[in-house]
Amino acid sequence: MGSTRDNIYIDINKRTFFLADNIDNESAGKLMWDILYLIREDKEQDKKILCYNREPIKLYINSYGGSIDDMWGLIDIILASKTPIYTYCLGYAQSAAFNIFLAGHKRFCLEHSVFMYHQMSYWRDGKHQDFVENRVEMDNINKQNEEYVIKRTKIPEDVIRNVRETKKDFYIHSSKAIEYGVVDKILM
Repeated sequence: MGSTRDNIYIDINKRTFFLADNIDNESAGKLMWDILYLIREDKEQDKKILCYNREPIKLYINSYGGSIDDMWGLIDIILASKTPIYTYCLGYAQSAAFNIFLAGHKRFCLEHSVFMYHQMSYWRDGKHQDFVENRVEMDNINKQNEEYVIKRTKIPEDVIRNVRETKKDFYIHSSKAIEYGVVDKILM
């Protein structure tokens, strides 16, 4: 395994990636690049080999989350991939990492894994009018995030709405993760 960054471990030959860092332009960008490389390689094999079997890409996650903007790029690549991408939670997948985890074509966790969903946080800089103008966009982003989680899980809409209204973090332990449609299987 090698890495250009301490907490992003990659083994392209084994189609394995490990995200244990803050999700930002660098960490998400590196993962996107490498995943797209494998998807492109599979596409080339599809052209050459009849009934080519695309081996799954495995993305192991142990992250508190990070940037919502960088998160969406990685999610869209995973969702659009014809190559199956499986996500594995090792410990915790919170905030943006939770959303990335949900993009997996198959989703797995360990017995003591914990997931956390919450209202998106924003950092903006500027004058008052800048904040007024950004408010509409922030509301749209938050709505998009809520709709995504509802679509990819069985978490009831009233729970999602309660998270927004109370501004509380919503923790999901592995014992509830299958019930909420967050994971397909708990690995022992």
